[in-house]
Amino acid sequence: MKIIKKTILEWDEFRDRLDDTPFTSDIEKLNSYSSNEETKSDEWYGTKSWIEAIFLLDAGGWGIDRLEKIEVDEKVTDSIAPLEEYLTDYVPSVAGGVINIEAAVTDASPEHFLEEEETDTVIAAGKRLLTVYVNCWNHCGIPEECYFHRGALIYKAIDHLETLGYGCEVIATFPCRSGEDVHVTYVKVKNFQEMMDIDKLCVALCSTFMMRRFLFHLQELEPDWIRKKFGYYQSGGYGTQIRSGSLKPEDIAIQQDSSELIFWYDVSGVDKVKDIEKEFINLVDKKFNEVTK
Repeated sequence: MKIIKKTILEWDEFRDRLDDTPFTSDIEKLNSYSSNEETKSDEWYGTKSWIEAIFLLDAGGWGIDRLEKIEVDEKVTDSIAPLEEYLTDYVPSVAGGVINIEAAVTDASPEHFLEEEETDTVIAAGKRLLTVYVNCWNHCGIPEECYFHRGALIYKAIDHLETLGYGCEVIATFPCRSGEDVHVTYVKVKNFQEMMDIDKLCVALCSTFMMRRFLFHLQELEPDWIRKKFGYYQSGGYGTQIRSGSLKPEDIAIQQDSSELIFWYDVSGVDKVKDIEKEFINLVDKKFNEVTK
């Protein structure tokens, strides 16, 4: 399979696009939209309306109590331990600079405490960072609890690693195929230098409305040729699932350098909570074996 287009969005760009209106297409079938459909039940969409989904996103707090209370098998946390030996922490720049000790001790003026640097994050030689790409695409038959548990595992893992001082980046991905061609939508949930934002993580990785309302809307904003090719319209089904394992980490990565370890968390299509945990452990074990050979 070959990725022919990557739509990459920072979180703020993602939020801005939710306010955009799709262009009217000359292809009549492309003018049918599912993202804003109102329903009597929130069982499938996750919310009864588009307005409700936007409110939950902007208000914050969705799913947090449930996320904090969810029980995860200790084997999941234990499986992360070997990666702790491989990863090291990073050194973030403070407001774009570093302390100028000589100038600071002279007159203790605040402006002397920082010297501007061009980079947002300073990474020492040999340091390792972890980028987690999460496959958030699921077919219509996957239970809501599987969406939530998939995200809960990543939350537990990232929270554990960052408590130990390791730098993590989290990116939600939504790959769809048409034959052997693939289109991927990326939404950056957390950058290396950011603190964990549990509101973002809950919505992006745990909610069904992230995919069935927000992703659908992002797909409706794509060019006509992409929408037609991948079925991004009501009768087209908004994309075809790629079987778990079909895309490799090097395929899905936006970019990779020597300081970055990529973990491709792909449990798309798994329809039982316990099976998600088993697959997560297998993926972590496989990654550790790859990087320590």
